[in-house]
Amino acid sequence: MEYVLLMRGINVGGNRRVVMAELRDWLTAASAENVKSYINSGNLLFSYQGDAHEMVDQVLAQHYDFEITHAVIAAQDYLAEVNAAPEWWRTDKEGRYNALFKLPGYQPEYDQLIEDKRSDYDEVVFTSHVIFWRTPTQINYSRSFFAKMLSEPFYPVVSIRNRNTTLKLARMIEERMS
Repeated sequence: MEYVLLMRGINVGGNRRVVMAELRDWLTAASAENVKSYINSGNLLFSYQGDAHEMVDQVLAQHYDFEITHAVIAAQDYLAEVNAAPEWWRTDKEGRYNALFKLPGYQPEYDQLIEDKRSDYDEVVFTSHVIFWRTPTQINYSRSFFAKMLSEPFYPVVSIRNRNTTLKLARMIEERMS
């Protein structure tokens, strides 16, 4: 079965360093196949027969002395979520576009919290596992709720990818599955 591994908070400012080549090797040694990474921010695709969540948990715990919050998503589920993105998120040219992937610990009530606090400058659509979010670029960005979410309870339990990365991973999955 094909999977996507999304990690949160690694390789930021030289902290919590995870070398993708090493992680690919460790996942391969744990019987994952066709392990590929995309950019250095914790995006990996792999095939695995068995409990992929448990295998990834074991590899990360064995090789890192810090906790890495992450999600292992079945590739077909990832594609279904991305295909559920609103048309404005997939095609519009103006604004900042992000996908917030809900990690373990994300509470359903956070969707309502975001909805209640979002500004007139935020456009948000929720799916089961992803929040598709649009904010203005330069002008009015600081007025958006997205720009102020660092202190919110949901922030530690989402992994944010910009639209380009989210769609690139979807294309990579489609290529693997064809």
